[in-house]
Amino acid sequence: MRIAWKAWAGLGVSGLLLWWVFRGEDLGAIARQLAAADLAILAAVGAMSVTGGCIRALRWHLLLEPLGVSTTFMARWASINIGFMVTNLLPARLGEIVRPFALSRMTRVSMSGALGTVVLERLLDTVAILILLIATLLSPAFPTGATVLGMSIGYAVSGAVLVAGTALAVVGVVIVRPRRVAEVVHSFARVFPGSTGDGLVARLEAFLLGLDLIRRPAALLKALLWSLLLWVWIAASVWVAFRAFGLELGFTAAMFTQCVISGFVALPAGPGFVGTMQAGIAVSVHDVFAVPAGLTLSLAVGYHLAIVIPATLLGLYYAWTLGLRLNSMATDAETALEAES
Repeated sequence: MRIAWKAWAGLGVSGLLLWWVFRGEDLGAIARQLAAADLAILAAVGAMSVTGGCIRALRWHLLLEPLGVSTTFMARWASINIGFMVTNLLPARLGEIVRPFALSRMTRVSMSGALGTVVLERLLDTVAILILLIATLLSPAFPTGATVLGMSIGYAVSGAVLVAGTALAVVGVVIVRPRRVAEVVHSFARVFPGSTGDGLVARLEAFLLGLDLIRRPAALLKALLWSLLLWVWIAASVWVAFRAFGLELGFTAAMFTQCVISGFVALPAGPGFVGTMQAGIAVSVHDVFAVPAGLTLSLAVGYHLAIVIPATLLGLYYAWTLGLRLNSMATDAETALEAES
């Protein structure tokens, strides 16, 4: 599997962001504040993260249902955790392709069909996060005069609206003229060397399949509502994590923090979103809500560990029960996808 350049790019971004957020800080003091955190509350954060996986599994049922193949909750749940585990342990976000592969091993669903729904999930997540971000920035509880990466709140709201509008417009074009879009991408892909263009085309075709499965407005609205519930729940886990470190920040701060984290983890990164997670929390909790940098970074490390460890352990267990090997899962997934095309 040719992922070396993606892996190196992700490691480079992670390293740069870790240097940026930890530069000049007292690492010993950060470690002491982390050790002083309430472990019972952090365990509750981990449990909430696991519950978030259950919400994802319920939403995935809605997206998979039009395929006409029955999938159990446990199959979807196991596949989601396997995907998280691979993303946490391997570079280049390979869990996104391993998750539908794992589901195809447990059910009769095609991998390309499942991959299409995963791509569609990313779109729904983006729209949901942008809706919640705009609502948060307009909330009376949000700090007046605060800036986001040096921009005023007005600019931040305008930027979020612009991104949301552009995303919806692009999706609208794809839904109305899917074949024409596919032809354009096929032509554009020829300029890329090797298998890069083929990968772009494969992702587009999977996305188009996902859209074909959920063109019904009622189903799309239900999926979006599930996505909003998911991200509100994840924000609630951030709010609980604040308490583990003695921070009395409100839910508005938690929601904004989760939205910023989501933006940063969209960047290329090393395994487990190392660096991007810490940068997202630093930009929100320290820069906007004025929590001391050392305490913010202790929170960033503690929250990261609380959500990564349970998913990784669950994913390793379910991969073991399926006989999947970590060092070959991604290659097996690509082989399976190519065999269906």
